[in-house]
Amino acid sequence: MRPKVLAILLWGAGLLGGGALLGRLSLPSQYRDIGSFHSSAAGPGTSAALTGAALITIYIIFHLFFLYRRARNESARSRERVEETSRQLERARGRVDEMALEVKLANAAKSEFLSNMNHEIRTPMNAVIGMTGLLLDTDLTAEQRQFADAVRSSAESLMGLIDDILDFSRIEAGKIEIQSLDFDLMTTLEEFGDALSVLAHEKGLEFNCLINPDVPSRLRGDPGRLRQVLMNLTGNAVKFTAEGEISVLAELLSEDEDQATVRFSVRDTGIGLPLDRQQDLFSPFTQADGSTTRKFGGTGLGLTISKQLAEMMGGEIGFESVVGEGSLFWFTGVFSKQPPDAWPIDPVTNDMAAEIKGARVLVVDDHQTNRQVLGELLERWEFRHDEVAEGQTALDQLAAAAAEGDPYRVAILDMQMPEMDGKELGKRIKSDPHLARTNLIMTTYFGKRGDAERMKEIGFEGYLSKPFKQSVLFDCLATILSGKTRENSDGSRTLITRHTIADSQRARGRILLVEDNITNQQVALAILKKLGYLADVASNGKEALEALESDPYDLVLMDCQMPVMDGYEATRLIRDPDSGVPDHDIPIVAMTAHVMKGDREKCLAAGMNDYIAKPVMPQVLLDKIRRYLKSDEKTPIS
Repeated sequence: MRPKVLAILLWGAGLLGGGALLGRLSLPSQYRDIGSFHSSAAGPGTSAALTGAALITIYIIFHLFFLYRRARNESARSRERVEETSRQLERARGRVDEMALEVKLANAAKSEFLSNMNHEIRTPMNAVIGMTGLLLDTDLTAEQRQFADAVRSSAESLMGLIDDILDFSRIEAGKIEIQSLDFDLMTTLEEFGDALSVLAHEKGLEFNCLINPDVPSRLRGDPGRLRQVLMNLTGNAVKFTAEGEISVLAELLSEDEDQATVRFSVRDTGIGLPLDRQQDLFSPFTQADGSTTRKFGGTGLGLTISKQLAEMMGGEIGFESVVGEGSLFWFTGVFSKQPPDAWPIDPVTNDMAAEIKGARVLVVDDHQTNRQVLGELLERWEFRHDEVAEGQTALDQLAAAAAEGDPYRVAILDMQMPEMDGKELGKRIKSDPHLARTNLIMTTYFGKRGDAERMKEIGFEGYLSKPFKQSVLFDCLATILSGKTRENSDGSRTLITRHTIADSQRARGRILLVEDNITNQQVALAILKKLGYLADVASNGKEALEALESDPYDLVLMDCQMPVMDGYEATRLIRDPDSGVPDHDIPIVAMTAHVMKGDREKCLAAGMNDYIAKPVMPQVLLDKIRRYLKSDEKTPIS
């Protein structure tokens, strides 16, 4: 019987029993004591009363029991709902974790894809630009030069498009930061004007780049990003202007003791922008003319990137335009003012010269255009040369030349080749006693820390990262063929890289540059080369320790903020007598963008000897180097 039905019956019985009980309550007092009367004397009224009382008690007990069971069932159902909700939350958390992992993997795949595509695109572009440069250095007719200039211009435009896409990806990923570097605004605009004037004059346009006299020139900010925005805006002006002029103007909006807000404007007499296209102009992948009949190309990313960079510099961007009359694009930037400081004088320069004509050189590269570029260079430098596409043919060619008694003195190998890569080819050459005397130079797009040392162990004399300048390859060949490579204590020769090709210059000390920023590496190495010094590069403090443990150096130029291990920790370990660095007293000069109050003292407290603020002034750097390479004193300055 169902609980509800039973409860109703019991409830009804209880009512009947209750009526009888009322009758009992009216009995004489002598019968009210249940214990004093017997069933025979109680009569039917008393039995009914007792029955009713019992039924009411039973009803109450059953009712309470049913309430308890209902409460317990409801509690159980509530627990089940809570557990189910918990399970759902746990599944949701698991899904969130899975989605986070998927996003992470997707970002990693995206980064890897961009990296690979960057290499795959730049490989043929390097060949296009290199071959065009070779062509333009030859005697050409006017028509041929026009064609070659068109190829060069198109290649540079394509590289610009690639850079825009990569920059946009980095901005979306939050990977672009604005640096704080000292720079001369006048110099920056002059260099920018020189580059853009060529493009403008090629179209027959007048070009002017002016800076108002009240604009402070010695500023602190990111000159590279400033130049990028100017290039984007002015490049568009050149593209969309068929005749007339383009003017770039820098003017002061406001300033105080510490900062200056500068407004840069680019005015042209081009086609202008229609009103219906102006609203979305700074949106990504948006162009003023999106039709299939559009005359001008581009990704539609330049203005989007410019807007982001202007805002990152603390400013804003805008424009005014009238169809058929031209446009005015402008942006502002907030820059810190430099304290009064002396700017560098012209650095000392030294040129290397060597007699290398007639040497026999073999080029091994699977990329045909790269072989042609190198062949043209070797021809110009009057080498006897041959080019082959793969490893086995190279071995046959080397063996035939050796058998003829006219061996190749140098073989230039590419690292990435099918079937037999440059590393394996180098091993086979050095393991063959008939070929082992051939000097080997490795070239690669995928240079990694430690590769140079591995190439040296195989027996390579040179290691160059692509793309390399013509002068770098020439100097590398000249150093190897002239026999001027420096010998180490174990009798081996120092591996020639782009950092050591100045060996024939006046050697005044070996320097280790510790810097994670590639651009800063290039700037510092260029200054050091002009000053006549050799330098190797470590990208962080850990690599610096490894370099100092394996090779002797005379001076360390140490950046402070780096991944893996910063400059402060690296300096403490170098000074630690228990570390593996042989020379714990080697001079260490901080070369850092940390220029706030107390930063210099922090460097000295970490154990550094001196401090140079970025950007590095060549004369200041020269003075510091001379001080520590000439003096035996290696204590911090006061």
